[in-house]
Amino acid sequence: MYHCTNCWNESIKWQWQCSFCKEWDSLKEFKESKISWKNWIIKWEAKELANIKTIKKDNSLEKIVTKSSELNNVLGWWVIPGWVVLLSWEPWIWKSTITLQLGNLIDEEIVYISGEETPYQISSRADRLWITWNNMKVLWESCIENILETLSKNPCKLLIIDSISVMHSNNITGVTWSVSQVRYITELLVSYAKTTNTAVFIIWHINKDWNLAWPKTLEHMVDTVLYFEWDKYDNLRILRALKNRFWATSEIGIFTMQEKGLVDLKNPWLEFINSTEATIWSSLSITIEWTRPIIIETESLTTYTKFGYPKRSARWINSSKLDLIVAVLWKYSPIKLESHDVYTNIARWLKIEEPGIDLSLAASIISSKLNKPLPKDSIYIGEISLTGKVKKPIHLEKRIKEAEKMWFKYIFSPKTNIKTKKSEIILINNISDLVNKLK
Repeated sequence: MYHCTNCWNESIKWQWQCSFCKEWDSLKEFKESKISWKNWIIKWEAKELANIKTIKKDNSLEKIVTKSSELNNVLGWWVIPGWVVLLSWEPWIWKSTITLQLGNLIDEEIVYISGEETPYQISSRADRLWITWNNMKVLWESCIENILETLSKNPCKLLIIDSISVMHSNNITGVTWSVSQVRYITELLVSYAKTTNTAVFIIWHINKDWNLAWPKTLEHMVDTVLYFEWDKYDNLRILRALKNRFWATSEIGIFTMQEKGLVDLKNPWLEFINSTEATIWSSLSITIEWTRPIIIETESLTTYTKFGYPKRSARWINSSKLDLIVAVLWKYSPIKLESHDVYTNIARWLKIEEPGIDLSLAASIISSKLNKPLPKDSIYIGEISLTGKVKKPIHLEKRIKEAEKMWFKYIFSPKTNIKTKKSEIILINNISDLVNKLK
């Protein structure tokens, strides 16, 4: 058998290129121990079936609620006994920090297994994070058999493995974090979690292509897969669920990096806007990150081009979205941009793909072209079609209600039956209506 040193995909024969990650000259041969079927003593055991209506709940297996509302938002408001969670992303993103902070976020017994740091190093980092240590014990060990034997004598409610990439088993051949080792160790941890009703958090990593670096079967073995989004020039961290068997993957958690570690962001809409005052070239909108409304600021700049072909530059926005809006403005409105460069940006690096911010992007471009500030306390919600009409985006009612909670007096929106008490909804049927309202 051969495995790829980049993505750890297996292959029965050697080849120059890995068929999974397309990396060249990455297949290395490895040998797994072979056990003859004659050495196995097959024993069959009948199990008792359980009626789901008569299953009695064990009071000792209460769900664990953390003290972090952002973490609860992603996990589903509690940690379920027997839950196996895989936490991944690149180094230096504070994966170990947020798991170490669980010592302050829950009151149950925690065992922190580290194969990368000594207890002294972990203790020093915990002191910087002001971890109380009242309910957390630490073990420096990388052999999974020794770990499970230790856990049999020291049971806990939550187990943290940091990280599985340095763990190994004496019962399986292959180097540390090879395919055979990772699969076998994960199987043992899943079995331990289910039989002892212990929640297990496993830390893993990504490869150089920014893909989760594990055999794909591991995604099916665990119950939940979490990963961080970040920008190295910012102090924000966004926690997402790639998979969750017990909760929707449509929620996110937003944290800020502080001296105490990762702290819940209480008012996320304040982080993505620079000012509430009316300014030229910028407008506000509400995007939906899965099911969570967040107020964002879109910025645009138009300048006369010095070259024959105008430039279109989009930062944190899909460039095809910018091309579409510029083309619609040129076709259905008096705003002509064929001789102007257009630059657009989303404040605070939040990447937006959904079309609900189209109207805000168009408003900021119009403001820049006319050199005229937008109405104060206004927000723009709507999707622009190729016909020049403004359509309802998904979760329009939720966006409008969120805008009404804030200071916004004017909500530019497509036709809707939603009634507001504090805000005035200005109906925008097409792109020409928007231009006329902003002139």
